[in-house]
Amino acid sequence: MTSPRLSPLSCGLSLAVTAAVLYLACALVVAWSPGALAAGLGLIVHGLSLSGLSPAIGELRWGAVLIGTLAIAGYAFVAGALFATVHRWIGGSR
Repeated sequence: MTSPRLSPLSCGLSLAVTAAVLYLACALVVAWSPGALAAGLGLIVHGLSLSGLSPAIGELRWGAVLIGTLAIAGYAFVAGALFATVHRWIGGSR
């Protein structure tokens, strides 16, 4: 049984869209409740206090969110395309 070959373009676009959606969801959480993100991350990193890293209310600028979203999506596209290329290379013609 052979596995389907991944297209670098479709893999890159899929990862870019996924990363952009997750980034925007994170920005909405920060806009809605800035302390919630720090509290949630504190649970993930075993109780480390990240409260000093949370931004003050009102500091979230939507222009910065847009730039961040584009940067994350671009980085994710390159990562996805590279992943698919390496996957093809390692998989060979099997």
